[in-house]
Amino acid sequence: MAERRYKAFISYSHRDKQVANWLHHALETYRLPNQELGSKGREGLQPIFKDRDELPAADNLGEAIKQAIRASDALIVLCSPSAAQSPWIAREIDLYKRLNGDRGIFPVIVEGEPPDNFPAPLLVHYENGEPTDAASEPIAADIRPEGDGRKLAKLKLIAGLAHIDLDSLVQRDAARRQKRLAMVAAASLVGMVGTSGLALYAIDQRNEARDQRAEADGLIEYMLTDLRKQLEPVGRLEVLDGVGKRAMDYYARQKLEDLSDSELGRRARATMLVAEVQNVRGDNAGALPAFQQAARTTEALLARDPDDPERLYNHGQSLFWVGYIAWQHGRMKEAREALEGYSDISHELAARDRDNLEWQMEEAYSLSNLGTMDFEEGKLASALGYFQRSLDLVDTVSEKEGRPVARQVELGESHSWVSTTLRDLGRIENAIDVRRRELAIYSPMRRADPGNVDIIYAEAYAAAAMGSMLFDRGDFAGAREMLDRSIALAEGQIAADPQNTFAKELARGSLRDRALMAWLEEDRNEATRLFGRLEAHTASLKRADPDNYEWGVEDPVRLALYRAFSDRMADPADALRERARSWRKALKREDPDSPALIVGSHVVEGLALDRMNRTNEARDAYRKALSIGAVTREVVNTRKIAFQAVAAERLGERQRARTLRNRLAELGVDPPIDNALNR
Repeated sequence: MAERRYKAFISYSHRDKQVANWLHHALETYRLPNQELGSKGREGLQPIFKDRDELPAADNLGEAIKQAIRASDALIVLCSPSAAQSPWIAREIDLYKRLNGDRGIFPVIVEGEPPDNFPAPLLVHYENGEPTDAASEPIAADIRPEGDGRKLAKLKLIAGLAHIDLDSLVQRDAARRQKRLAMVAAASLVGMVGTSGLALYAIDQRNEARDQRAEADGLIEYMLTDLRKQLEPVGRLEVLDGVGKRAMDYYARQKLEDLSDSELGRRARATMLVAEVQNVRGDNAGALPAFQQAARTTEALLARDPDDPERLYNHGQSLFWVGYIAWQHGRMKEAREALEGYSDISHELAARDRDNLEWQMEEAYSLSNLGTMDFEEGKLASALGYFQRSLDLVDTVSEKEGRPVARQVELGESHSWVSTTLRDLGRIENAIDVRRRELAIYSPMRRADPGNVDIIYAEAYAAAAMGSMLFDRGDFAGAREMLDRSIALAEGQIAADPQNTFAKELARGSLRDRALMAWLEEDRNEATRLFGRLEAHTASLKRADPDNYEWGVEDPVRLALYRAFSDRMADPADALRERARSWRKALKREDPDSPALIVGSHVVEGLALDRMNRTNEARDAYRKALSIGAVTREVVNTRKIAFQAVAAERLGERQRARTLRNRLAELGVDPPIDNALNR
């Protein structure tokens, strides 16, 4: 099958397009377990073909669709009443079955009831490339809430497409907290929950007698572990959540020192399950106490045998989740303490056995976590050290594994963090060198697998960052090449899926810089076209998530600022001034990106006031621009410095302007965003 290009082909009715878009993105971005990657050589579930929206009114399938079906390892059919009536879907299934028989077909119930929602060829058995009189009885995943639900249906598809046992996939998926949740039919399970509650109450009242505690532990163990492996999931998370909470309440009343190792293990599994259920349901506030309980239990187990590597590993994982959830809630002291503990354990395990590549990667991940935390707090020098150590580990592991694609993408991402941190430290030349090494990782992989979306996204971001730095250095030719590459990669994904918000995010920076470059090169129509494209993406992202600060505030302000220095510079002065004032009202001053935007807004307001012959007010605006400092001491924002140089020049403070320009020269840049003012 080496010649095949697609992991699967999604066949769907136009009425089910929204579900098809979701499923396509969910499958292509799913990261298979690392052990599966290493042992079987799989490199994720991409690409998956989904590009058939409306076919021409003709009797035959388009040639492109035929080729895609022939080049697909599997066929996913979204089943609904409209799909059952679609001649196109029937022809797609027929063609696939003539090539492959019944193998590799995965029905997904979107709406309606089988078999009425199944296209006819799905129910026919094929042999030797022809339909027979025998019936086919496909087993379908069911994304409806009353069926499997979206999460479980997605896991079923992934298990089938990747040839992984579903139970194994669910167990190995713990790192992403997407575990399989199983239970009996609602009536019987609710009865068992009641039985469990009575048993736990009775046990607690009898002073935790060991024999009865063992009986209750056995029931809890069965309900929370063994039962999941035996029964088909029905998607009723809230009932399983109730079981877990009862178990956690029971264990929380126990004294850890009175429990045996096996009882502690069961307590850890129960509390971890509760945490996982809450996390999957998006209730991180409820997940944190459960993860904390799990960490206390794994800590007690580790204290009894500090040299046991399995106990070390389990406690490290508990600490990671405590740190991660606390981080999400802004509890930074607690998050750092937990993540540092996770890092210490990961380092100890990695040092014990440098041939254990899973432990080496745990250490790399832990260092990257600490680096990210320091980066967000503006501690760039410290963050750089963590990121560089993480990069070295990932590089070593990738080399030992034979440079598989998935690990090489992780290596590229490690380079990306190092380059971004170097850039923010003002070490532009070093940042460009590291970014160049990152791009060298992606290019050969994309040539070998042009449809791999992980590579496409990573390369699009890297090319955008490289283009931005080259643009600031005045290397328009190099910047143009990088920015155009980034735009082409991102826009290709948007063309395939117009709802792809991640690709629109990737396109933002490249479109901004490329539009300004076109303006400076006096290609005014191209500049306006590119700005218009960016404006459409910006509006789309804001509609998708109105509460997202970056999409709803920061991006629109940055776009408006760029246009105020280029194709909208000639707008009425009073309108420009009001826009600038509105930007400052919307921006969060504590955000690290805000200072450059606030300085720019004061400069725009000053320019508008100058045009209105309100000189004193204009000078006041320029002085305010010069007064804005950085949110964090270590961050060097070259575009902020360039705006402040403009403000100093407008005030006639030549020496201050010269000092700012010299600072940019020392950094090896001369950001062109302010050059339009002199044209």
